[in-house]
Amino acid sequence: MNSTKRNVARSKREARSERRRDQTRAEILDTARDAVLRSGLAGFTLAAVADELALTKPALYYYFDSKEALLFELLLREWFGVATDVQAAVDETENGADAVEQLMRTVFNRYRDRLELFMLYYKMGPGGEFEGIMGPEELERIRPVNDMLYGGAEARLRADQRTGGFPKERDPRRFAFTAHMAVIGLLNMKAIAASAKDPLLHGDEDLITDLCTTFRDAALKGGAR
Repeated sequence: MNSTKRNVARSKREARSERRRDQTRAEILDTARDAVLRSGLAGFTLAAVADELALTKPALYYYFDSKEALLFELLLREWFGVATDVQAAVDETENGADAVEQLMRTVFNRYRDRLELFMLYYKMGPGGEFEGIMGPEELERIRPVNDMLYGGAEARLRADQRTGGFPKERDPRRFAFTAHMAVIGLLNMKAIAASAKDPLLHGDEDLITDLCTTFRDAALKGGAR
């Protein structure tokens, strides 16, 4: 009986410790996000995050063993955040064209004024800071985001295909993916212009509306209007 009580008490202590650890990790990620938005990736340091949280750098390393590991977790949280927003927006639509537009607008609106955070995406490219920590385990954590981002729009487009509302020769998943990549390209252009302190000639709303219209027209081409 005493052994059982000790095991129960130990389990409760471990659960409390795990909750505190998760809460601290979340606070560190929140602080890191704010630091990136405030100072940009070039000015981001672990020391600044530690100072703001009144932690020592060794204490910070207990939760994240490198700057790259911290930024990767921040990127992963961002991916799940935007994918959750896309899912919610697409759930409110009734057809493929509207679903694709909501995917595009949701991603664009999340980052149009948070370009420094958007630039985390490019840390995964060749020569990027995440290249050395991107193994099979990390990729498995990322893959579910794809279904969250594209699954809803794909389902709407496939339903439209069955009723003649979306061209049969087009692949719905690829179409949703291409729409997303188009928005990524637009955000990248905004980031380049902001970095050069030379704003784009056209306004945000005009740009995203033109892009959405292009994909709506492509979605409806050959289908019922």
